[in-house]
Amino acid sequence: MLEWLVYFSAYFLAGLSLKLGDDLLDELDRPRAAWFPLSFAGLLFGLLMTVSEWDLVLLTSIVVGVLISGKVNRPQFAVGFVLIFSILLIIGIPVVTGWLDWLTVLFILFMAAVLDEKGNDWADEEVSPLAFKVFEYRFVLKIVALCLVIPWPMFLSTAIGLWVFDLGYELAGWLVRQTSDESLVGETATDV
Repeated sequence: MLEWLVYFSAYFLAGLSLKLGDDLLDELDRPRAAWFPLSFAGLLFGLLMTVSEWDLVLLTSIVVGVLISGKVNRPQFAVGFVLIFSILLIIGIPVVTGWLDWLTVLFILFMAAVLDEKGNDWADEEVSPLAFKVFEYRFVLKIVALCLVIPWPMFLSTAIGLWVFDLGYELAGWLVRQTSDESLVGETATDV
């Protein structure tokens, strides 16, 4: 039971620290403060990728998607990637029991992530509020991950891990927005 708590906590903290680091760079313009959370996210990604072939395939699809999207545009992200690859070199990658299955899952997850990204860019809250919410919270990838449990039952804990990861990711985004809103309210009140 304790190992499941540690496992899902690692997914939660990976999402939380990744979003916190990203928002420190993009939303709050605090690049020096972003080094630690992005390094911590890289450490957790690397450790989680060594747990099982299913964690490896999920997180590989996320890493590949981020690299291809071009969102890695700051040196703070590089430290996370160096940590991921260092941990994989030191601990090693898990045994992949079926490369065809593994590559199929990787392709499916990658395509779902691309659909989420493109849908997020395309969806308009005014035109289609439902589509906007689906793509805003990246539900395509999360639903596809749950559906992958049908042909690959061993993927269940990883699919749940993705939802827990996203919970941490969304919580960090919400906390940053709350902090930003409060600082704006404080500035407005003192300016008046």
